[in-house]
Amino acid sequence: MSTAEQALVGRRTALGFGALLGAGALTGGLAAPASAAPARDEAAPDAKHYQPPHGYAGFPAMPASVLQFFAASQRADARAWANAFAEGAVFHDPVGRPPITGRAAIRARIASVLPNFRPFLGITPLEAHATADFVAVTWRGAAVTLSNRPVNWSGINVFQLDSAGLIKECRAYFEYAVFQAQLDPK
Repeated sequence: MSTAEQALVGRRTALGFGALLGAGALTGGLAAPASAAPARDEAAPDAKHYQPPHGYAGFPAMPASVLQFFAASQRADARAWANAFAEGAVFHDPVGRPPITGRAAIRARIASVLPNFRPFLGITPLEAHATADFVAVTWRGAAVTLSNRPVNWSGINVFQLDSAGLIKECRAYFEYAVFQAQLDPK
């Protein structure tokens, strides 16, 4: 085992895989060594939706657009984050608030939120489950406000994909009041 592989195993042990995924995205990559990649079933009927990026060993149930959603959040990249969505996508962020419709509106919303944090550490996926064109992912989010207050929240997103594998609809389930209270403590 190479020194880099030993370090990766050590970080997985120390941080847990979800934290490692978040740390990897922040340093520029979600990929594990190619030897750790899951076997691909090219004959699977929905293979175009559920193929992980080459060499990726983290979440084989997550299609590329959903991986992009999380990785772009961890880089605080509004353009890449919004590009995970189809042009006419609908984003319920969170469910119960008015939905955001269209990739341009989603990008504008994300771009308007990110400047309120320094840094915005992003959303780290913890567990994913896929069936047909739906993917449900549990996650944790973390950021630091401009006044240096930590903000932590968690939830579940349910993604529906279109025929091109882009996010057609995303429903985010989390306690918005808990998130907001961390921004404006009383």
